[in-house]
Amino acid sequence: MSTSRVRMAETARPALRISLFYTAYFTMVGVYQPFFPLWLESRGLNATDIAWVMAASIFLRVAVNPGVMLFADWRGERRRYAFRFALASVAVAACFPLAEGFWPVLGLVLLFALAHGPTLPLSDNIALLTARARRLDYGRMRVWGSVAFILASTAGGWALAGRGDEAIVAAMVGGLLLVAAATATLPDARPETPPGARRDMRRALGRLVRDTGFLLCTGAIAFNMASHAVLMGYGTIHWEKAGYDKDITGPLWAVGVISEVALFALGNRVADRLGIAGLIALGASAAMLRWAGTAMTTDLWLLAPVQMLHGFTFAATHLGGMIYLQRHVVPEISATAQGLYSSIAMGGALGCTLLAAGPLYESFGGDVFWFMSALSACSLLLAAVLSRRMRQQRLTG
Repeated sequence: MSTSRVRMAETARPALRISLFYTAYFTMVGVYQPFFPLWLESRGLNATDIAWVMAASIFLRVAVNPGVMLFADWRGERRRYAFRFALASVAVAACFPLAEGFWPVLGLVLLFALAHGPTLPLSDNIALLTARARRLDYGRMRVWGSVAFILASTAGGWALAGRGDEAIVAAMVGGLLLVAAATATLPDARPETPPGARRDMRRALGRLVRDTGFLLCTGAIAFNMASHAVLMGYGTIHWEKAGYDKDITGPLWAVGVISEVALFALGNRVADRLGIAGLIALGASAAMLRWAGTAMTTDLWLLAPVQMLHGFTFAATHLGGMIYLQRHVVPEISATAQGLYSSIAMGGALGCTLLAAGPLYESFGGDVFWFMSALSACSLLLAAVLSRRMRQQRLTG
């Protein structure tokens, strides 16, 4: 075998294993995200109860994930811990049918958040470390998660239509088993830690939390991810009240991810063209339009193209954050930075917004999406400040 072919094979194997993980993980998410609120509703929870349950699970992840990621940096290991958390999440999810009423459901959902929460940030960190070491394109690996989400949410909607809500949990458990199996095959990525590097971690962490670029990037993404709260908590419920069954709401979620596939597939090329701040600004601008459209109509032929903006509202924003972590954070504290980013941008802000979303949805119905559009406007403002700062840094060298 020629040297070039050997090099391609060595690169392809870790890329394939990471792609398989994202495929498995987002197959499960393709069932969980659209349909789990319906299962919560079937256990006797109202809109405010659902908001508290979902927000509490997010806040628990916010509290736990940074500590887990700091420990992963300290020990230099990721895969072993990701696998153990993935196995624990299977065991907890299998107990969901035993819960009935607010407090038992809340307790199990919190246990699930504790078990499942660290799996994705640990695995994302493995992907970023591998991408940096082997010069891989993160977006081209992550895109398979988006493809899996499309297939799972569409097929899930068709398969679950007319079935009892316990079928939702059964599908989740099956997806979580796939996640555990895929986690075991991830590359055992570890940063090369020179002697004394652990003593330097505290200084590096201090620089990270004082880094204006990191804070602006995380803040801008937090506002835009938080704007997805009403959709995550009440999108399917809202559309079912408009007369659509699971065989329609599932594909509505799926169509939103189609454009995400295209953006992730382009990966670094889009990032190099727009820049990190440009990606986040694109996501925020698209989100302002998306939530305005969702507030104004439940007409299927208008909802579908509005949902397709998800490729920008989520994917462009998330890609900007991941590329910032890959290019601007040293490997020795990369897991900790990933944990902070995940907890703030993908967790804390979303949890706070979910708490407000329940009462707001009960009071305003679909008009609550206008509030989400305002959050995206805040994201756009911070992205503009980040763009200016990064431009000044380039000019000053």
